[in-house]
Amino acid sequence: MRRILVLLSVAVVATLAWGAYWFVGARALDRAVTQVLAANGQLAAQGHQVRGFPNRFDLTLDAPRIAVPGLAWQAPFVQFFALTYRPHHLVAVFPHDQRIDMGSFGATLHSTDMRASVVMDPSLSLSLQRAALVAESPELVHGQQTQRADALRLASRALAPERHELAIEIERAFPDAGMMNMLDPQALWPRRFDILRLEGEVTLDRPLDRHVMQGAGPVPIAHALTGGRIAWLDDAEQTIDIRAQGRLEPDAAGRLSGDLTLDVTRWQTLLRRARDAGWISPEHAVLAEMALQSMVDPETPDQVQVALRLRAGDIMMGPVMLGTLPPLF
Repeated sequence: MRRILVLLSVAVVATLAWGAYWFVGARALDRAVTQVLAANGQLAAQGHQVRGFPNRFDLTLDAPRIAVPGLAWQAPFVQFFALTYRPHHLVAVFPHDQRIDMGSFGATLHSTDMRASVVMDPSLSLSLQRAALVAESPELVHGQQTQRADALRLASRALAPERHELAIEIERAFPDAGMMNMLDPQALWPRRFDILRLEGEVTLDRPLDRHVMQGAGPVPIAHALTGGRIAWLDDAEQTIDIRAQGRLEPDAAGRLSGDLTLDVTRWQTLLRRARDAGWISPEHAVLAEMALQSMVDPETPDQVQVALRLRAGDIMMGPVMLGTLPPLF
């Protein structure tokens, strides 16, 4: 009996201590959110609540808004969840509809489900280690145009406190039909893309940690595109697949320079469409086809690997200029 009483006493003390820990942590979180909202003019919310006793810290922000130069975001709410013993790992849940404004461009982002995971270094600085966001059936509505997809995925990973690699992937993307008909009246390009993926790196002027909530956010000082993929079915229901690896960096005018390796499946179809669309002149298309034909493995004639060099947006394959990319910004 004495042993049972001791065990019960230990259990009661542990329960009280755990409950006290939650209330102390919840109160600290409540004060921190209040201070951040009061000190940072770029962030706002109509109110917030902390719940989740006893095993989670659940933070709900009512009508949150973010406004930074050139970008504004708002939503009816956003929720953050963290286990009490892992407060450095957050899960965020977003509403079905959000508003995004970039300069004169304004759009509503709708999804059937959107949530994110954020993992920070378990230290006082709480520097960002990695993050991921998944949106199911996203739709971006701007005026009469609707861009939609089956899924959207974003991910980042810290290479250093100020340097992060990023990736965005869209699965089964359906660009707005009216927009595509205007941009491509000859219907040379698809109206559905099975995979759109872009990879890159960004370097900031200071780390992404808890201190960014106390003032203006960090500023990007360097960018690079490091990879990508685009795939779709052509008219013969065969896949055109383009995979890119390399490193392209923009100059002050947004023009890309660097080296790139492309692995292309059904390259003849792609080259023909680029020529018909006016992206490549007929004489350059002939030279490019001759050069590419010499690189093809006879066992896989539909596939080719080609090295490209970009200089201020000009795309060169050896001595042949294939075209010019528009500036990124």
